[in-house]
Amino acid sequence: MVWGWQLWLSPRPTRRTRTPAEPRMLSVDDAALYEFNYEDGGRLFVRETHYADNPSVKAGLSGPPLHIHLRQTEFFEVEQGILVVVRNEQESVLTKEDGVVVIPPGTRHRFWAHSSNKGDLVFKVHAEPHEAEHGFDEAYLRNALGYLRDCQREKLEPSVFQLALFGCMSETVLTPPFWVPLWILSLLHHVLAYWIAAPLLGYQATYPEYSKEDQGDTHKWD
Repeated sequence: MVWGWQLWLSPRPTRRTRTPAEPRMLSVDDAALYEFNYEDGGRLFVRETHYADNPSVKAGLSGPPLHIHLRQTEFFEVEQGILVVVRNEQESVLTKEDGVVVIPPGTRHRFWAHSSNKGDLVFKVHAEPHEAEHGFDEAYLRNALGYLRDCQREKLEPSVFQLALFGCMSETVLTPPFWVPLWILSLLHHVLAYWIAAPLLGYQATYPEYSKEDQGDTHKWD
């Protein structure tokens, strides 16, 4: 249950939109489609399609902000189009011919569709070890995408506290474009998530409305 004073301290969407039951979701602005696919061993592959005619994609805003995965290695493979990846301030332009691109843990990185794309950008991404208890997984993506879409629907600025809590549950931290010691970033996220977001503001690391089992339109919060 969320109290009125928590809403006053940190506004959030008054309704949580239930995510689709099928294994796919759209991002904010309907800019990108995320498709969740699993191998026999349980490894998750996410196929992202960034739509070339979408204004956010054209502006290079369809990818995530600069971030770091603390314990997982991330693998990218372009299937169609041109992907821009920044790794520790080094920018690379990737196509299908580049094969699998590896981003080790601790690397500051972000990615987006290159402005020269005439068609949609399509690429696959997965993280290892895939069996990590907290990491890049479908639950994290559904909660983050669902929350951000609801914030946009109600014209709210996403809460840094909620985002920090999502990030901690996926062993991911946001980072400024300049170098900051990883232990400081991790400590800051821990304080925002576990000292403020959850106990003080009543945020959760996961919401049932954002899980694939639920269907429907919207849910008032309790």
